[in-house]
Amino acid sequence: MAALPYAADDRRDGVVGLSFAMRQVAQLLLMCDRQDIGISIGSGEHGEQTDLTQTGRPALSAVEGVTLSDEPRIFVYDNYPGGIGFSAPLFAMDRELRDRTRELIAGCECPHGCPGCVGPIGNTGPMAKTVALRILDLIGAAQIESGDRQVASL
Repeated sequence: MAALPYAADDRRDGVVGLSFAMRQVAQLLLMCDRQDIGISIGSGEHGEQTDLTQTGRPALSAVEGVTLSDEPRIFVYDNYPGGIGFSAPLFAMDRELRDRTRELIAGCECPHGCPGCVGPIGNTGPMAKTVALRILDLIGAAQIESGDRQVASL
């Protein structure tokens, strides 16, 4: 997050917008209902998550007052107690989830966000789409870099 040249509110909107898009892609990959997939944003520390499934969409009002840590995490999970089997397949499709999420956001013709990509402006800010794409780029670069180190150590 520190590598992003955006204001804190814009970074937050990017993470919220990214979670919105990831949820849409996840439900398509798993061929399940929207309510089957839960999204939460937090630092990974107990009690620090913001559940975005309460309203059915990641709305700005759902995350007001929440300050993201330097390393926020988007949790995409099986939304049923005990699970019904979506988490493991989705975890195995991590790369495809990120790639298809990027395609969804980048391929959308809206200038700043809409219900088809990162959520409508009003639920996220005008930079949500740009920041979400930049976050995905940074994640991809970090994965390539860590993969290169792993290959070098073999």
